[in-house]
Amino acid sequence: MAKRIGIFMDVSNLYYCIGKKFQKRKLDYKEYYKFISDLGDIKYAVAYGAQMNNEASGFIHCLKQIGFTPKYKTPKDYHNSENFKRKCDWDVGIAIDIVCMINELDLIVIGSADGDMRPVVDWAKDKGVNIVIIACDISGELKEAANRFIEIPESMLEPVKEKQPTVKGQPDAEEYNGKSRTNSDTQNVEGNNKEG
Repeated sequence: MAKRIGIFMDVSNLYYCIGKKFQKRKLDYKEYYKFISDLGDIKYAVAYGAQMNNEASGFIHCLKQIGFTPKYKTPKDYHNSENFKRKCDWDVGIAIDIVCMINELDLIVIGSADGDMRPVVDWAKDKGVNIVIIACDISGELKEAANRFIEIPESMLEPVKEKQPTVKGQPDAEEYNGKSRTNSDTQNVEGNNKEG
């Protein structure tokens, strides 16, 4: 009999950790799901995230097409005298879902590197369910607690988008630091094209 699998993936955590380790790269959610589906029968696949003003609706649609049930909420704003932070924690929500579904699962895959998940990992293992962490820059606490952990390899990331070739003499977009080109910039590029 195939293992009954539950996936509990913190989209924001994966996005942040992958972006930090693999500069400007993103997870390929289809590859992630496919990798896990090779381990058994996926009964639940929940993706937890945050959005403002329905900005993630297209992404949420894609997650549904892959097989995930998206759970999204609006992040909370935190202010202090020095900075502003927007945060959306799903640790408790993920833990509650795992507790509710534990009796229907043989294997739980957690897509988060956050050490705050340790108590639910310990609890699920005490119930006889195997825990695999598949994330990026996984905390030592989770590595120690889980039955197995897998650092997301580059093969699970979206392909690198090739950089558009630049015209001879035309600076890369990064050289503009987000500024728009001036007429003299355009003239210089056109002049270089003519010299060819």
